[in-house]
Parts: sequence; C-alpha cells; structure tokens
Amino acid sequence: MKPGWSAAAVLIVASAALFGCATAAVSPAATAALPAVEPAATPQDPTPTSVPELVLISDSEQGWESELATWADRAGLKLAVVNPSGASAYLGDSQTNVVAVVSVEEALGDGLQQAAADGIPIVAIDVPGIEPGERLSTIGNERHDQAGFLAGVMTGLASQTGWIGQVTATGGQDEQVYNAGFTQGLLWGCPKCQLISQTAEELTMDRFRANTVDAAFLFPGPAASEAAQVLAEGSLPMVWVGGGGPSGDALIGRLIFEEVPLVILALDELFATGEGRAWPASIESGTLLIVDINAEILSPGRQRLLEEAYGAIAEGELDIGTDLDT
Repeated sequence: MKPGWSAAAVLIVASAALFGCATAAVSPAATAALPAVEPAATPQDPTPTSVPELVLISDSEQGWESELATWADRAGLKLAVVNPSGASAYLGDSQTNVVAVVSVEEALGDGLQQAAADGIPIVAIDVPGIEPGERLSTIGNERHDQAGFLAGVMTGLASQTGWIGQVTATGGQDEQVYNAGFTQGLLWGCPKCQLISQTAEELTMDRFRANTVDAAFLFPGPAASEAAQVLAEGSLPMVWVGGGGPSGDALIGRLIFEEVPLVILALDELFATGEGRAWPASIESGTLLIVDINAEILSPGRQRLLEEAYGAIAEGELDIGTDLDT
C-alpha cells in the first residue's frame, strides 16, 4: 500500500446524470432489465469517462472484486480498476457517469463530502469522520456490543468447569462496549459461570489454571495476538474476533464482520434513490458472522443454543441489554 493511504474504502456511486430520475428501489431483477452499455476500454491513465462505470479505485486487492463485477453486470455497467492517484479526477467531476469504490486516506474525507454535495452519491466504508446525508451513505459502525454478547455466549457454552477467563486491556478502543456485551452474553450462555480477569500485560496461565478456567475471551486490540499465544501455549481455548489470531484446537469459535453484503445493498439503494444513510454491520444485517466453530468443544446441542441466541437477536426477540452506541 502506498504511503499516506489507509485500508478504508469509499464507494462513490454515480453522478447526478446517472441517478437523477430514479425513484424506486432496485432489486437484482430490476437492475438486470437495465439497458446494457457497450464496453469501453479501461483508461491506462485513469480519467473520468462518459461511459457509466463501476470503478474500483484501490492500490491493493479489496476482496470484493467478484461481487462488484456481478453487481455492475446486473446494472449494465462496466467494472474498471483504477489506482488511487486517479481518485481526484472522479471526485472532482460531478458530470461524470461513474460508480466507484475508492481506498482512501482519512484526509480525503472533506473531498468525499464535497463530491456528494456536488451530486456524486457516495458510500464511505469505515472512513472516520464521515456522516451519512444526501447522496452519502456510510458502512461500518460495527455492533461491537453484539460481538461481545456472542463471545460471552460461546465461552459460557464451551466451559465444563464453570470458570471463564477474560483478557482485558489489549489496547482496543471499543473494550468498554465489548465488555458490556460479553457480560450479558455470559449470563445468557452460562448463568452460573464465574469470571476470572487478567490484563494482557500481566497475563499468566498460572492464575487461570489455579481457578480451573477452561474457556477464555480476549478483548480485541493490539496486544490480543501476543496474549492469544500465551493461552494457546497453555492449551486454553478461546473466542476470537476478527481475522488472524488463534486457529485449530486453540479456537472455540471466531466472530467476523463481513461488510460486502452492505456494499451491495447500499449500491442498490443509492442507484434507485440517491438517498444516503448509515448501514451498520450487525447481526440484523447478516454481517456479523460466527465462523470456525470447534466441534470438539461445542457439541451440536450447544451450537444450536448459540444459533438460537443469534436468531433471536436477528428477529428482534432478544434484547442483549447493552444500550450502547458503537
């Protein structure tokens, strides 16, 4: 990745010329009926074009290319990949019929808001300081309290001794939110379980062993990976949030935020109406997922209880009791 560019992503979703007359929501069937656009050559030196395009502006692979290509094909658009150095050309010309995904630096936030004001609908993905508004949608605002709740349910269901380990002070900015959710989830999954807490800096296996701890959760943060190695070496299985971290026998289960479905939903809505809004990654939107379940630790019956909690939250039947904004 080039210096000065972060992994945040922005979805610029078209000019007023492309969206001005749309009034109804666009479904996959409706977009498939849109008139096809004759293919145009991708510019070698990225510049705006009059041909409607879905443009991925990035200096690295984002992992969404196939999904974006499918959406673009349904909408009768062409997918092009452009280096971030060409972003200003697309942001600065509201008459360009262009749909784009951009990997941007935090400092580009003002430019994104200005582009939206100039008539280019935008979806900002995990870009700090961006608020939704007219022609500007945001994706992110992950429900860390929900992730904490599911982590509490999993560790509670995994324990045979009734003693649960918790590793705190890992340096994550959302630890308070995770903690609120985890406490409630543990009560749901194992009401009689007892909690033993250690900070990442002072973590040793001795205290956990002395209290017969047999399942643990590490709050996400920079120090979590090193702490996970200590637990793995001590054969203590754990719940992990995000990619990387432990695997195999060291893992009870993993929680991940998968935002690609929100990208497609936001594209459909902006393509139809031009109205922007926030799209939080959550259980309700199907973008907070439980993966890598260790069947040796969570039996089929306990997995069904975990799925029951997940489904009840998705249907609005279970209040996780946090009342916290992420």
